[in-house]
Amino acid sequence: MARDEHKLESALHRLRSRFHRFIGDWKTLLEATIPPEQMTTEMKVASFPTISFFFLLALSTAIATFGLLANSAPAIIGAMIIAPLMTPIMGLSYGVVQLSWSQIIRSAITVLLGVLLVIAISFFSARFIEIKVAGTEMLGRAFPSLLDLGVAMAAGAAGAFSLSRESIRSSIAGVAISVSLVPPLAVAGIGLALGRKAAADVGLSFREVGLFSGGTDMAIGASVLFLTNLAAIVVVAGIVMAMQGYARWGRGTIGLVFAIAASIVLMHPLSEELDRLRVKSMVLRLMKTLPVTHPHTFERTVDFDILRVRDEDGVLLVHVEGTVPRDKADGLQERMELVHDELEKKAGEPVIIEAELIPIDIMRYRVVPHGDNNKGANQDRR
Repeated sequence: MARDEHKLESALHRLRSRFHRFIGDWKTLLEATIPPEQMTTEMKVASFPTISFFFLLALSTAIATFGLLANSAPAIIGAMIIAPLMTPIMGLSYGVVQLSWSQIIRSAITVLLGVLLVIAISFFSARFIEIKVAGTEMLGRAFPSLLDLGVAMAAGAAGAFSLSRESIRSSIAGVAISVSLVPPLAVAGIGLALGRKAAADVGLSFREVGLFSGGTDMAIGASVLFLTNLAAIVVVAGIVMAMQGYARWGRGTIGLVFAIAASIVLMHPLSEELDRLRVKSMVLRLMKTLPVTHPHTFERTVDFDILRVRDEDGVLLVHVEGTVPRDKADGLQERMELVHDELEKKAGEPVIIEAELIPIDIMRYRVVPHGDNNKGANQDRR
């Protein structure tokens, strides 16, 4: 019996030895977090609005602005790499889980000053350069979606986790690339500078891509994207920091609960704005696709100047103002009913469309040079 037990122990020992040789020193996988005292010191330093912070943020804004105006994705990515705005946001999240008002106020002031600096630099740069064309990189940040919220939540978790581990702290630059902070603020500044006369890079007016107030609408959409990212990062990073043991479970839990509640309150108007942007985009797509799918019934003749969307007791109310050529006004009621039916199918809820359209006469002129040859040609035509 003792011999059998000895053989069993020997077999188990050989099995454990082979297993350890296979996986190596598995204990190194259990990397310890950095000490709370070190995290507190570093987050306190990160919350101060230093000259280095503003200098690097200004350079990042310049690169992002020029990249957006040139429609250059590599330049925009480069701007996100060097942008230091993620650091005080992490400091704000740390202040929330610690419920340290001094940390929260310092970080919030630093973030606010950074936001104002980015918008100011991008605004005056766009005014000075006077480029009135918005490329796809700008337009893509004017229509935020729930996918952007998912990216921000993952980035907040990754940022907080990387700060708590010494071996992966350098990956915070990759986190900054994944989430959009400086570019949407730069788009907001550029949008305010462009004004109503801006055009998309495909030759369309802003009204044709759903931005009926020109650059102002683009600035609003980009601001919604930034606020969405900010709220998601602060809350999710705070949760991850609490799970890593950096929260004060009395005061810190209260702070985190308040942050989540504030984010929920903030997310309501953000979700409404996102839904309005979604419906605007849906209406514009319908106006472009219906002439193809229903060529005998629908033709694109209405030029929208204003498109408002709001939800009233579960009914989607779409208000349209624009112009229509006088000779194309016949059958307009049938076309609007077709738009209504298709929009109701896509939206999945009752829709009411109110349209105020002004019939206009289109007059076309052709002016030619006044050279002798052209005069002769004109005389021949007469």
